[in-house]
Amino acid sequence: MATKLVLETALPPVACCAEVADPSITADQAEMLASIFKALSDPHRVRIVNLLANTSEPVCVCEFIPLLGLSQATVSFHLRKLLAVGLLDRRQWGTWAYYTDLREDVRRRYAEAASTVTTGMGAASDCCHPGTTCSEEGHGSGPGFYDALATEGLPEAAVLASLGCGNPTTVADLHPGETVLDLGSGGGIDVLLSAKRVGPSGKVYGLDMTEEMLELAGKNRDEAGASNVEFLKGYIEDIPLPASTVDVVISNCVINLSTDKAQVFAEIYRVLRPRGRIGISDVVADNDLTAEQRAERGTFVGCIAGAMSFEEYEAGLRAAGFEDVVITATAEYVPGMHSAIVKATKP
Repeated sequence: MATKLVLETALPPVACCAEVADPSITADQAEMLASIFKALSDPHRVRIVNLLANTSEPVCVCEFIPLLGLSQATVSFHLRKLLAVGLLDRRQWGTWAYYTDLREDVRRRYAEAASTVTTGMGAASDCCHPGTTCSEEGHGSGPGFYDALATEGLPEAAVLASLGCGNPTTVADLHPGETVLDLGSGGGIDVLLSAKRVGPSGKVYGLDMTEEMLELAGKNRDEAGASNVEFLKGYIEDIPLPASTVDVVISNCVINLSTDKAQVFAEIYRVLRPRGRIGISDVVADNDLTAEQRAERGTFVGCIAGAMSFEEYEAGLRAAGFEDVVITATAEYVPGMHSAIVKATKP
């Protein structure tokens, strides 16, 4: 008669409901990401985004019809869904609407701004005026945030290329020997001002995704003789620097342009050293303004539609791990939309 041998092996005890880390994003950020995923759940919309990501010029709604094999009404429906979650930018030219990938649109507008300066056509347009982009309608208050004494000795092109909504170098409290990173450094005005403050023993990095701006910034650096400055090409959502290498991160009216602000905050936290800090100028919305109401006041590329509220901004920074978050409004451009100074510290 066969006998079954049963071996009882003692298993290590397993903790029930073991403690886990808190989610790295807030409920509002999770809801925003969920809305993006939902918008991309249709294969036609994925194809639209892919097409725009690989096209340097705006695409007319009429051009999508034969490419997708859909009616104009159906194409417009899909475009509205993508527009609602901030994946596209829309412009009306004549009777037709044209669409662009937001990141490419931002890159193209900043390239145009750099060209305005390098071709001697005057100052670039700042990005803090509702209903416009950074290179339209001749707005030029970007350089106006810097007094003559601060910009003395800087190349004229660096001053003219300023596109910001503040002067983050005045609030960052920079010290000799520190390492500074400027996100969206443009023509380099904030980088060069920071380089003066940190001195020869310090280091300043400027990060930008636009080839034309990087070329202009490099010329400005060489003209200024700033040997402690280095410009990097890349995205603020994927900073090309090792962890814990920077003392201060500054930025001027750029974070509102990102479609993944949680990732931007996480990257800033990663590259900062312990007790590192941020000094940021940005556009911030009143807490009671919905995303639709922000979009009514200006475009995404114009630094308005993509702006976070005061509560969202603070929650995003705290979710990334920052402490001592202080956001102070400095001016109101249109009702409910403000330029603001943002400060925070990494523990």
